[in-house]
Amino acid sequence: MRQTPDGTLALLIAALREGTAHVEALLTLARTEIDGNIRAIVSLVAIIGTIPVLLIVTFFLGLDAVVKLLAVPFGAEAPAALLVAAPFLAVALGLGWMGVRRMALSNLEPWRTWRQVKRDVREVTRIST
Repeated sequence: MRQTPDGTLALLIAALREGTAHVEALLTLARTEIDGNIRAIVSLVAIIGTIPVLLIVTFFLGLDAVVKLLAVPFGAEAPAALLVAAPFLAVALGLGWMGVRRMALSNLEPWRTWRQVKRDVREVTRIST
């Protein structure tokens, strides 16, 4: 059986219509999946961003609880707070001391390079003499 040109044209138009419907459905599905993925990523970022905040709050509440607990035998919160803050003060002083040493003028890169150049010049003049 031979198809007439009108039948072929009708089949071609029907195939284009079905293809268009298929592409529209595919784009709708992709849009839905992308929206769901974006929502999941945003919620994950929110959860991951909340965790450090909760950890910091828990840390400070724990410190406050330790101060309150130590305030009972001392009879006042001031000595208990000093006792709890002492390790943090020691660490801060240690880090400050290390920072001052590292930022000293003699440790800056241009000065180290200049000292190395002077040493090299001395070595070269000593060897050539």
